[in-house]
Amino acid sequence: MTGKTGTMSPQDAVSWWIAAIPVGIGATVSMWSAGYICRLPFIEAPPWLLFFLLVMILILAGRVAASRSSDRFRCALMSGAIAGVIDLLVLGAVLVPEEATVSGVVVSASTFVLGCMALAALGAATTSGGSSTAERGVESITRTAFWATLMLVGIGGLVTSEEAGMAVPDWPGSFGNNMFLLPLSRMTGAIYYEHAHRLFGSLVGLVTLSMAIYTWRFARRRSLSWLGLLASVQVVVQGILGGYRVTGAKSVEVVAGQVTESVESGLSLLLRVVHGIHGQIFLAVLAVMATIAASSWRIEAPRVGHRSWARASQWLLVLLCCQLLLGALSRHISRSWVVPHLIGGFLALMAVIVVAAMIGHDSNSRTRSRLAVALIVATMTQLSLGFMTLAATGSEVRSASSGVSETLLATLHQSFGAVILSLSAALLCWCRRVPSVDPDRALNGARAGE
Repeated sequence: MTGKTGTMSPQDAVSWWIAAIPVGIGATVSMWSAGYICRLPFIEAPPWLLFFLLVMILILAGRVAASRSSDRFRCALMSGAIAGVIDLLVLGAVLVPEEATVSGVVVSASTFVLGCMALAALGAATTSGGSSTAERGVESITRTAFWATLMLVGIGGLVTSEEAGMAVPDWPGSFGNNMFLLPLSRMTGAIYYEHAHRLFGSLVGLVTLSMAIYTWRFARRRSLSWLGLLASVQVVVQGILGGYRVTGAKSVEVVAGQVTESVESGLSLLLRVVHGIHGQIFLAVLAVMATIAASSWRIEAPRVGHRSWARASQWLLVLLCCQLLLGALSRHISRSWVVPHLIGGFLALMAVIVVAAMIGHDSNSRTRSRLAVALIVATMTQLSLGFMTLAATGSEVRSASSGVSETLLATLHQSFGAVILSLSAALLCWCRRVPSVDPDRALNGARAGE
């Protein structure tokens, strides 16, 4: 049987370059994440540690790439090249100093990319070749897009917690510079939080567009292709919302390259809320894609399903979206929304417990029951983080950073909300899945690509 492309079954081994794309993109996200964390103002890890982590990521990426293709070195080299080329976006400020010549920039960039390829090849030399399928590639790239976006949600949470959203007053440039060429010496304090958020947002946009193209070309299920298209539109809209949130400010005062005072307009505050909510909905869409693309979705065939499960999980998702809105209003607009948000939190916890009690005993689908349990744990953790955050940050919306512990608590609280919404979306997918009448036949069919 042929797959959606008409020439290849999703179960057939794919070419080395097809297998290399998800690995290269995954390596890039890992490298950017490591770089961001190591350079956080309250961490400032030594350069040698960051260098070591980046080298190990590239070597590991080479091993993974090699395990997915019989032509292991070509696959590893391709994955290293992908990582190196995308990394140039964040290294622009290093490779393009003011006195740089075109030839010097080309040499520096080429040397860096070749170094990434060499490290990936070194990783390939430590293992034997293997094979991969189109479905495995789709699964990898959708998971990478999800984790990259979850990382971005956390980064955005740090920007809000540090009240650094107006630290860079212009958009799409940064202090009049090309966004990718802002000198690293300027990326300190609040500017680091905001500008790194922009850079990582660009990476998520590139990863999402790559995922959309990859799934459209190689995904077996047409639903994944259309969801990828939806995600592409969402990531563009999200970037525009973030940009206009900055440019919509009423007034900004810059002294010696630093924003000393800013006054946000009503439109800017509204875009704050919409930008935050839409980012978490975007993450939930990626969670749905990762769920449908997962091997458990292909192999596991639930024999039992109830319409009541689907309805309950659907209403739970609606309730969590309402709770997300209340949280955004409390975080960005006024603490007068705290009481409704707290009441919504307890209602959400009770709803999660009820839904989990309905589904948690399901022995016909391990994934479905595990999602229900994970949702309970995450919701209880989220409620605890909410009280801790309220106690640490006080009863007023902050206008400036009040310390690392408060910042981390508020960011964790926001990020866990995104995780809960994603878990709920994944659970809804599993509850709406049509049960298999003959699970043995369904299992064999999934493995044969029928």
